[in-house]
Amino acid sequence: MLKSRVRAKYAHLFTSPAQARRRARHWTAFAGALVASPFAMLAVAATGLIPAEAAIAPALVAGPAGMMLFTEVNTEKRQQHHSGTLLTARTLAGERTVDLSRIERVRLLTYFSRSGVSQRVLLVRDAWGMSLGLTSPASHRALRQALELLPRRGPRPRVSRAALAHLDMPSAPGRLAVHTATVWLATVLGICGYMGAILALSD
Repeated sequence: MLKSRVRAKYAHLFTSPAQARRRARHWTAFAGALVASPFAMLAVAATGLIPAEAAIAPALVAGPAGMMLFTEVNTEKRQQHHSGTLLTARTLAGERTVDLSRIERVRLLTYFSRSGVSQRVLLVRDAWGMSLGLTSPASHRALRQALELLPRRGPRPRVSRAALAHLDMPSAPGRLAVHTATVWLATVLGICGYMGAILALSD
């Protein structure tokens, strides 16, 4: 009964949760294929069908493109509608709606460019399995208000300390700086490891 009411609540205005999740899985699978494609091409090159040099060039494009796609699948591009507790935004995989009254988890994602931090995304997951990455000030205000209005008793959503700090809510001192340094180090090590594996296979 409850699930049918939720489906009806979503259906008349928004893309259904099942459809949105299906689109996200397709885009995520495509991004994974791009990231893995250099290794597949190098495996073909090892058989002698194509030269290794011909496999390295696409690797420098397909791998980063897949990694970038991973970060964009759930991220809002433009806020579409905010009605009550429902927040809808357009993403790369289509419209996505989260129920801010049924938040299960909030975490902060940080991405880097050559000049430093390029983007911070608050990834929200609700009880219906929907995920949406919030980037706009309006979405952040709506999320903060929803977290502040949660009842003190009963189950609470899992909200990372870095996410709380980014929302200017009570958190451990310096948590955002620790998060940024940790993610930066993991990003550098991940890129180095990925390129190192490709170069090792090409030898």
